[in-house]
Amino acid sequence: MVGNFDRIISQVFWHQLVTYWQNGIIFVLTPADIDMAGLSAEQITQFRADGFYYPLDGLSATEVGQFCEGLSMTEEHIGVPLAHADGKFRHNLHTLCRWTDELIRHPVILDAIESLMGPNIILYTCRAFIKPPKSLGITAWHQDSTYFGLRPYDHVTAWVALSDVDSESGPAEFARGSHIRGQLLQESNVVKNSVNTAGQITVEWFDKSDTECAILKPGQFSLHHTCTLHQSAPNKSNRPRIGLALSYVSTRTRNTGSFRMPATLVRGSDEYGNFDLQPRPLEDFGPGETRRHAASHAVFLENFHEQRKLHEASLPA
Repeated sequence: MVGNFDRIISQVFWHQLVTYWQNGIIFVLTPADIDMAGLSAEQITQFRADGFYYPLDGLSATEVGQFCEGLSMTEEHIGVPLAHADGKFRHNLHTLCRWTDELIRHPVILDAIESLMGPNIILYTCRAFIKPPKSLGITAWHQDSTYFGLRPYDHVTAWVALSDVDSESGPAEFARGSHIRGQLLQESNVVKNSVNTAGQITVEWFDKSDTECAILKPGQFSLHHTCTLHQSAPNKSNRPRIGLALSYVSTRTRNTGSFRMPATLVRGSDEYGNFDLQPRPLEDFGPGETRRHAASHAVFLENFHEQRKLHEASLPA
């Protein structure tokens, strides 16, 4: 699969080829390549029924190496492993670092997202979830939707693995069909060793009898709906578990809270104007990039905690 085309320069129908121009190089796609873009009808049907789908092949081995190199350079710049850094550095790195900006725009990932929500796509947030070897970090059963305040629920997360994610390393575990019930009650600040911002857990009953762990190889990704309940166990392996959660929404999605939120248009056009669209980073950790990253993280936390308070006001006494 060919990536990040700046523009189509021609369509040579008599040879049944499509040519693209990118960075001074001409790439050629055959009809077979074009037909492979996005999810199949069967994959879409399964996602709609289950609320998740995996594994999907996304990044090449070369790309995985490049993104891991970008991660290492980021850690070198901030002077500490990302897993132990200030939480702001694990959040919305795409506004600060070019390697993450490239990742969120990867055409294979966006093709899959487009299959589910159409051609106009916004990245609402990006977060690195890194569990060091033999670490205790977990996520309890929760829904991403609870504290975002986004409506409608046109919101799908691509969880991209940059390392092996096996049964020992604490993979995401999904409750099949749990998204169908919509928003459930959730309580914060109750889970020890949580890698989630609020240490949250779902306190309303749901069916845990049919769950599945998303085992992924480096470069593969899973998809899950924002209302799909999921959790993850500690990393018991001798290897780090490295993944980035890329949360995509359709452009018609809006924030129901009192804050106007920054976001990033990654494909298509924004005909609704519900978000403040952010520019791409021109340099890593540049002055403008640093200011925008800090501002986006600050308003994200304000909105997050506003939504948390609103949600918990509905909890039974």
